[in-house]
Amino acid sequence: MTDDRTFLVRPATGSRSLTWLRHRLGLYADHVLVVPTSADPVPTFAEVRGAPEVWWVAAREFADIRDFELRAGPDGERAFRVRVQLHWWVHDARTVALRRPVDAVSFLCRDVENRIRKATAVVHDADEGRLQDELDAALAHPTALAEYGLSYRPVGAFLSAEGIPDSVRAALDEARWAVPLEKEQQRLARVRLEFHRALIREGPEALVAYWLTRFPDQIKAVVDHLDRHGSAASADLTLSTELLALLGSADDFERNQLRKSIVAGLAASGPRGAEVLRTLGLWDDLVEGGPGRMGEPGPRG
Repeated sequence: MTDDRTFLVRPATGSRSLTWLRHRLGLYADHVLVVPTSADPVPTFAEVRGAPEVWWVAAREFADIRDFELRAGPDGERAFRVRVQLHWWVHDARTVALRRPVDAVSFLCRDVENRIRKATAVVHDADEGRLQDELDAALAHPTALAEYGLSYRPVGAFLSAEGIPDSVRAALDEARWAVPLEKEQQRLARVRLEFHRALIREGPEALVAYWLTRFPDQIKAVVDHLDRHGSAASADLTLSTELLALLGSADDFERNQLRKSIVAGLAASGPRGAEVLRTLGLWDDLVEGGPGRMGEPGPRG
């Protein structure tokens, strides 16, 4: 890293004659004297004496190591760290003296980062070998930033994969599957709804059969009753809208409500439906307080 105590540009103070003499004698070997108003990179004694500003600009080479973040892959799901070693220097002292950058390395890093992103944008599969090849090619030659008077030469770029935190990976997975899952849930809901509509159209026997698939322990009682009395005639029934909602993925409470709805439908179908309910021992479950509230048929003759 650049030493914070090392200046890149500082004003030349004191006697201009002594300043020019130090410059000519090379007493400041790692700095050059710059007159911004002069077109000549090597100012004359007259220019130094008459210039409103005179600057010492660092002329040595600096070294720096910087890390850059890189995401690759179709969804940017793979994270990499690119460590770049740089050597940089002032190639145009007059431009540097005019701009007087506070942090010259920031301009170099921005250029390096742009080169990294452009080079790796062509690699879509996050293959580390290809990424490293593209980095090496992009940072193989010295680069001059003429607008800042700076140049740099990459020594090497080193790519290393970084693990993605579990929370980030979980968020990516959730986003990736959210839309397909929602579509599948909607499709299943439509299939389930159509199935239930078909049951209602077929009538009470289909509803009882579906109910018995939920309560298989009662199948024998129903079969025995049909063997003794034959199938009950179908009747057109108007079921409550509550039944539609309860025919889905029901919990225990909803199943109980479904049971009551089926019982009510059979009771309304006439005497033979009531006979089925009595045979199964379900008539008393019709409503609390007795069957009379649901329109129980009169005594059997």
